[in-house]
Amino acid sequence: MSRNLICLLALGMLAMLVIGCGTTPTPAPPATQPPQIITVIITTTPPPPTATSPLPTNTPVLTPATVESPTTVAVKPTVVGTPRPVATKKPTVPAITPTPSPLPLKYGAPGLIRPIWTDNQKDEAKYPGGAIEFIWKAVGGLGQDECYLLQVNTVPTTAGAGSAKGDYWVICEPNERRADYPVRFVLESPNRGGTQPSYASILPDTEVWAHWSITVVKNLGQCDPGYKYHCKTAPLSPAGKGMFLFKGG
Repeated sequence: MSRNLICLLALGMLAMLVIGCGTTPTPAPPATQPPQIITVIITTTPPPPTATSPLPTNTPVLTPATVESPTTVAVKPTVVGTPRPVATKKPTVPAITPTPSPLPLKYGAPGLIRPIWTDNQKDEAKYPGGAIEFIWKAVGGLGQDECYLLQVNTVPTTAGAGSAKGDYWVICEPNERRADYPVRFVLESPNRGGTQPSYASILPDTEVWAHWSITVVKNLGQCDPGYKYHCKTAPLSPAGKGMFLFKGG
């Protein structure tokens, strides 16, 4: 072979080697395609940005801590101390006993004989024609300026049927009385007139229950001018209490 032919063969082999080496880097580009799949996964992350938007809404949740202080303030109004003093401001109740006795009680309660309303005895009084006779047992001989106090209060037997009324009479009887001796006092009809006391001040508008009581009292004087039965007194005994039916007829 000639030298020129050998050279051409050598150049041809070199050319093939160069071509073979140049084709090897081309397979690398397909390997770069998988990262693009990763970028597709990254595109699914946009929902978290939306989740970041409610995060500022979580910050107002911290405000309930500030609400706790008003709740403690709300507890203070619950300590409504004002009505309780109002309840304690019922010293008007002592006013219900306007005449506390400055004297010690020295007699027992007088026993009532009639009129009374019990299981065995049912007394009635009728107005305006009849008189009412009150009878009770004396507690014994009364001392100087000691008397009996008769109180009568009428209440309608039917609610709303009329008005309640009341009056009292101071009865100073002779002192020569035995224990359990009957004492009598009469309230005349207003139709009869005269100087005898009547029940005009308690005359009912309808059928009523008449509640009455007898108490031994000390006559303190200061009576109403022209009417000896209304005087200031101080109790010397508990009250004997009874009731009867008072109706028209």
